[in-house]
Amino acid sequence: MKKKRRQTLKHPHSRLSLCMIVKNEAENLAPCINPLKPVVDEIIVVDTGSTDNTKEIAEQLGAKVFDFPWCDDFSAARNESIRHATGDYILWLDADDRVDESEVQKIGLLKRRFPFKKDEAYYGIVNTQSPIEGDCLYYQMRIFPRVKGVLFEGKVHEQIFHNLGRMGIKLVQTDLVIMHTGYHDDGAVITKLERNLRIIEEELKSDPDNFLLHFNAARTLGINRQAEAIDHMKRITENDTIRNNNKPLFLQASLLLGKYHTDLKLYNEAISIYKNLSRDYEKIGMVHYLFGQLLFWTGDYKEAIEELRKSLIFPIQVDFLPVNLSQVCYYQYYFLGQCYLETGEADLAKEMFIKSLNHYKDHIKSLEALGLLSLKEHKFKEAVEYYERAIQEGGASDDSNYANLGLAYRKLGLWIEAEKSLVKALEINPQRIEALTNLGHLYHKKKEVPKAVDCFIKALDLDPNLKDVRLALSDIYFRLSDIENLVGQCDALLKELNLPRNFVIESFNELSVLYERIGETLSKNGLSNLSLMAYHVSFMIHPSRGVLDKILPVAKISKVLESSREKIHEALVFHKRQGQDVAIEFDSPTPTLRP
Repeated sequence: MKKKRRQTLKHPHSRLSLCMIVKNEAENLAPCINPLKPVVDEIIVVDTGSTDNTKEIAEQLGAKVFDFPWCDDFSAARNESIRHATGDYILWLDADDRVDESEVQKIGLLKRRFPFKKDEAYYGIVNTQSPIEGDCLYYQMRIFPRVKGVLFEGKVHEQIFHNLGRMGIKLVQTDLVIMHTGYHDDGAVITKLERNLRIIEEELKSDPDNFLLHFNAARTLGINRQAEAIDHMKRITENDTIRNNNKPLFLQASLLLGKYHTDLKLYNEAISIYKNLSRDYEKIGMVHYLFGQLLFWTGDYKEAIEELRKSLIFPIQVDFLPVNLSQVCYYQYYFLGQCYLETGEADLAKEMFIKSLNHYKDHIKSLEALGLLSLKEHKFKEAVEYYERAIQEGGASDDSNYANLGLAYRKLGLWIEAEKSLVKALEINPQRIEALTNLGHLYHKKKEVPKAVDCFIKALDLDPNLKDVRLALSDIYFRLSDIENLVGQCDALLKELNLPRNFVIESFNELSVLYERIGETLSKNGLSNLSLMAYHVSFMIHPSRGVLDKILPVAKISKVLESSREKIHEALVFHKRQGQDVAIEFDSPTPTLRP
C-alpha cells in the first residue's frame, strides 16, 4: 500500500484594498491606479464632489465609486473609504501619488507576509516634489490592517498612526517609496496652506489643548508667518508631559522652533534651543546640522565646525518630518568648507567643497568657492575649469562668474577668451567693478589705450580707491605725455596712503621718487603686487638703479620675474626712442646699470 503524501496546509494571502479620496482627478487616476492592479484586490474611490468625469474613469479602472459630500474634514472622507473596504489590509493613496514598478513588487512581497493577526501596520517613504522645500523624504503610515476602531484623526494633516498605536498595533518602517507629485507652483501651495490653516484654526476653537493641532498649525504658519508659528510650537515644547513622555514629538517641535527663531534672526533664542538639544539628543544628526548652520551664520566658525562634524558622525536619515537629504548632505560639507575658509584652513576648505559637489543643485556655490580658491593659489587653469562648469550648470546669469573666469583667462594669457568673458560680465552688470578693472588691464596689456582708459575711468567712478587702476592709468598717462592727469593720479595715491602732498613737483625725477615712495608704502602694507606696479611706474618715468634693485626681489618672490623683465626692457626701449641716454644694459638676463 502506498504511503499517503502529507500535505502542508497553506493559508490564503491577505486581501489588500486600495482606498482613495478624490475630486476632479480625471487625468491622475489611471497613472496612479493601473500600476497597482497586480497587487490590490479591490479599489475604493470616494468622490468628494468632482465636476469632471473622475467617477466614470474610476469605474472604468475597476473601482467601486462612492459619493461623499466634502465637509472640510479629510479624516471623515478617508474613514468613509475605509468603511466601504472589505480587504484585510488597506493601502491609501492620493490621485497624485505614483508607485513605480519596483515599489509595486515590494508591496506584493509585503502582502505575502501580512500577519493574519492583523497586528502590524507599515510606514512607507513618501518622496514629495515641493516647489518650496524641494525633493523631500519622510515616513508616513500608508498600509494598515482593517480592524474595528481603526480611524484617521485630524481634519487636516490627517494621521492614523496615533490611533493604531493606542490599539497596540506594531508600527513597522519599510523602504517602500511612494512618489507624491503634489503641486507644481508656489501659488497652488500657498492656496493649499491657507485652506489647511483655516480648517485647523476652526478645529482648535473646539479643542484648544490638542497638541497635534498646534503642531500642524505651526508647520503651516512656518512657511511665512514664523512669529505665529512660534506661539503654537511653544505650547508643545514648554509642556513637561510631552518633554518627558513623548520625546519624538518634543524633538520635532523643538527643531522647528529653533528654525523659526533662526528665520526671524532671533539668533540668541535659537542658539539656546539648539544647545540644549545638542546636549540631550547627542546622537541625532539633524540637531547638530541645524546648530552648526546657525553658528556659521552668527560667525562662530570653530563651534560650527564641531557641530557640523558631529552631524556627519551621526548620519541624517529619513524621519517623520520632510527632509531634503541631498540638500542637507550638500550644506553639511559646504558650510564646513566656508568655516574652514574663515579659520584659515584652505586645504580643508577645498576638501569639503569637493565633497559637496554633485549632491544638490546649489553645488554651483561650491564650484564658485573652488574657483576663488584656485585664483588665490594662482592655479588659473583649475579656476577656469570650475567657473566654466559653474556657468554651464546654472550660474550663467551671475556676472561674478564671468568676471572671475575672465581674470583666470587673462592670467593664462588667453586674451580672446578673457575679453569675451569680461564683456559678458559687463553685459549682465555694467557696474561690475572687477570686470571693468580686469578688462582695463587686458586692454592696457594689448596696447588698446582708449578702451583701457574708458574701463578704468568707469571703474574709478564706482570706487575711487582702486590703487591698481590708478597705477595703470599712471603708466598710460606718462606714455601719452598727459602730465596733468599723471600728476592727478599720483596725488590721489598719495592722499589715499596718507603720504605728504604739500610740495611742487619740479621734474620727472621727483615724480619717479614719489611713485617709488608709494611702492615702499604699499610693500609695508603687505601689498606686494601693487608695490611692484608702483615701482614699475617709477622706473618707467625715470629708470634708476635704486628702483631696479627694488623691482627684481619683489618680482622674484611674487613669481613674476619674467614679466617684470619684459616691463623693464619696455621702459628702457621707450626712453631710448625718446632720445634719452639711459645708462642701463638690458640685453642680459638681469638688467644692470653701466658703471
